[in-house]
Amino acid sequence: MQNAFSDLALRACLAGLLAVATPAGAPGASRKSPHVEILGQGTVVTAPRQTVHKNGRKFLEFEITLSSARPTGSQPAGADIHLALDMSGRVRVVHDLSCGGQALALAVGDRIEIQGEYVHVPKGGDLIHFTHAADGTCGHGYGSKHPNGFLRRLPAPPPGSGPAESPRPAALVPDQPYTGPPPAGERPYAAIVAAKAKGASDVELLAKVERENTPYSLTTAEIQKLRAAGVSEAVIEAMLRSGRTRTTAGQTPAPAPTPR
Repeated sequence: MQNAFSDLALRACLAGLLAVATPAGAPGASRKSPHVEILGQGTVVTAPRQTVHKNGRKFLEFEITLSSARPTGSQPAGADIHLALDMSGRVRVVHDLSCGGQALALAVGDRIEIQGEYVHVPKGGDLIHFTHAADGTCGHGYGSKHPNGFLRRLPAPPPGSGPAESPRPAALVPDQPYTGPPPAGERPYAAIVAAKAKGASDVELLAKVERENTPYSLTTAEIQKLRAAGVSEAVIEAMLRSGRTRTTAGQTPAPAPTPR
């Protein structure tokens, strides 16, 4: 009987500690949980819904995947700036509408920018809350004891923009379509790379290209390999011209003489 009473007393004590440790702003989060103020960007992955918690406050809740995030210069008490953030899974956003948080019309797929307190919840399901200004509008509790936060929707990228492309080298010659027969075995540019590796000079390489008149039909990747091997731009340009009819712009080759 005494052991049962002790067990009940211990549970009641733990429940009381949890009630004190859990702020009204985010159920499940605790100022004793690891946390850090972050600024980041992400994508909405679940449909946002308005909820009303037991304290009567209204929230906008949804889940996001973070694409970037970093600790901010202003941190709440007890923050851990080395806290590992979940950059691959889903993170729940608890946006307090009753404490000055801006009401946003968000949908799945929208990109957002967010600043708030990232909390690693021990029982699972990391979250971000306090995404509103700390202007004291809540009047008490944690509402006015955290750094200023915000939640805003980012403009959608222009249609067809796609991911950003890597800049091409300034002197890169555009790809040329291969017009000869399908190459068999090793591509002819490899002979130039091998000659350069053996110490051939630019003069020797130019003479080789001119003498053999091989249609190299270089691709972008091959041009980059030639440059990496130390082949000069003059040799590369000669290779690009090699095996092709040489005519002056705006002119056509002279016709063969008429037999007499």
